[in-house]
Amino acid sequence: MIRIEENKEPQHNSASEKFLTPKKLYLPLCQHIGKPSLEVVKIGDLVDEASLIARSTAAVSSCIHAPKKGKITGVDYFNHPVLKRAKSISLSCGESAKVYSVREGIDKFTKENLLSIIKDSGIVGMGGACFPAHVKLAPPKRVDTLIINGCECEPYLACDYRLMVEKTNEVLKGVEIISRLIKPKQILFCIEKNKPEAIRKFNLPLSTKKYNLPYSKTIALDSSYPQGGEKQLIYKVTKRKVPSGGLPFDVGCLVQNVATCFAIYEAVYFSKPLIERLVTFAGDSLKTPKNLWVKIGTTIKELFDNKILEFKKEPKKIICGGPMMGVALDSLDYPILKGTSGILFLSAESVDTKEEDNCLRCARCVDSCPMGLLPLEYVKRVKNERFAELNEVFIKDCIECGACVFVCPAKIPIVHYIKVGKINAADS
Repeated sequence: MIRIEENKEPQHNSASEKFLTPKKLYLPLCQHIGKPSLEVVKIGDLVDEASLIARSTAAVSSCIHAPKKGKITGVDYFNHPVLKRAKSISLSCGESAKVYSVREGIDKFTKENLLSIIKDSGIVGMGGACFPAHVKLAPPKRVDTLIINGCECEPYLACDYRLMVEKTNEVLKGVEIISRLIKPKQILFCIEKNKPEAIRKFNLPLSTKKYNLPYSKTIALDSSYPQGGEKQLIYKVTKRKVPSGGLPFDVGCLVQNVATCFAIYEAVYFSKPLIERLVTFAGDSLKTPKNLWVKIGTTIKELFDNKILEFKKEPKKIICGGPMMGVALDSLDYPILKGTSGILFLSAESVDTKEEDNCLRCARCVDSCPMGLLPLEYVKRVKNERFAELNEVFIKDCIECGACVFVCPAKIPIVHYIKVGKINAADS
């Protein structure tokens, strides 16, 4: 674990705003781990808000819905924050918005009913991994501990914090649904101490047993990175170590991000699929950092075109996600995805442009690795194209958190080499 300057002001204390009236949306069919969705619409089709436009194609896959009423104008390749280009559905939006009413008979829903709703609503993990929620919520092993992840340890990002403060009851109702599905013995709400208002907001209803939950408590954690990672968080609060190649359910745990809990609440209570989310827009190039509710598929460019966001100085770097694990973008023409938690705009003053130097063999990367790995071994093997040897040093266990890069005095882009290594190790 490492300590990083948080840079969470002023977005930490800025109430969320909304921009839910885009003119055009671009919805990549690949927005999650697993197989891409398959479009069920064609050019010229008229669709209603929340209607299915792409269906899941495998056990690990997810549905996509129309975030707005409108007309399908294309099924073609468009910019993708991670893949650079991906097959996408483009939608020209109408002005009207759908009104969602409370679904009746929720208390009578079976586990199968709830899982079906979550699957059909296209909900994926919204903390970054984007694993289809219906798969994760049907673990093949007994889970006794449910961990609700409210750490949000990446610098700049504040959307989860604002969600916990502004939508506390809704998040807790989502946790109730998850509890009905997996029946844990205990629920641990993990929030870092730099979010005191969120801790207070959760402590009150939990202490008064307002919700139908098993033993539950809030755990206030010292701020560190990458504490929000599943395996790191599990060990921190339970001292259970997920084995190499294993998953949380192997040690009786399941971790859910607070935004995923909120999305599950909306799906079950209002029949509302995952079509919008809260996103942090921050960085020293922005005139006013904001937490914005936006429709999935909204381009960053449209937010500037509508003066929702404005620059005060030219950005040197635009990042989708946080500064540690995010992906650099080459323009504003990229859409918000289901897993987009933040977009950062950093000026030249905030970007380290130092060139890669020779390794000093200081071992700082080893000391900082939260997985106990040897990052330099990956760099050495990749540079020498010894890809077949990478699995011997457990390259698959790397979570690409960037802690090694952050502490490296030689500024070696270690995570870049690891990404290259993983691709080639799989092919060798």
